[in-house]
Amino acid sequence: MVPIKRGKKKESSAPVVTIPQAKVKIVNTEFRPEPQEISKPDGKGTFTVDPGLNAQVVVLDDMDDGTNDGLKFWQNFKLKWDEDSETWEMRDGTTLGALVKARFGNDFDFESDKPFDFKEDDFEEFEFLTKIVPKKNPTTGQLVGSMCHHETILPIPDPNRKKKKKTAQSSGPIEDELNLTPEQLTEMNEALG
Repeated sequence: MVPIKRGKKKESSAPVVTIPQAKVKIVNTEFRPEPQEISKPDGKGTFTVDPGLNAQVVVLDDMDDGTNDGLKFWQNFKLKWDEDSETWEMRDGTTLGALVKARFGNDFDFESDKPFDFKEDDFEEFEFLTKIVPKKNPTTGQLVGSMCHHETILPIPDPNRKKKKKTAQSSGPIEDELNLTPEQLTEMNEALG
């Protein structure tokens, strides 16, 4: 009989954090319009990745104490499968949809019949605000990293824009530093729950 070493369940080396509010940018963008088969790093098989914008997220400012500034993780801002048309599509209410709205404005028309020419370069070095939450493996429930929470992805307010008369009450120093409009403040607070 040959003794065999027992191995511990392998855990992800990706950072697992919760950041209530962070200023981030995405780099190393790669857009895949179709599913892609990827070889596992250990060389033992492959897995399929859903199409979308794969990018590295870099925390520029964790808006708290700075302990997570510089943190990096990978995220796939995924397209969704439409059963009716049997195609992959970009939808409002998803992480990719929220990213597109932050980049191109809230009036981006997801329902337009005109094709959208998705350019990954439009998102390279793009900065936005978001909440960062732990990411779980959907099958095992194991924490496998971090991700941007789709309901909190917002554009960074333009500091040169004229300040609107405040009608909403600020709820603290973090909101004061962000220079958000009352509508953006309400949207962010609702998303953060």
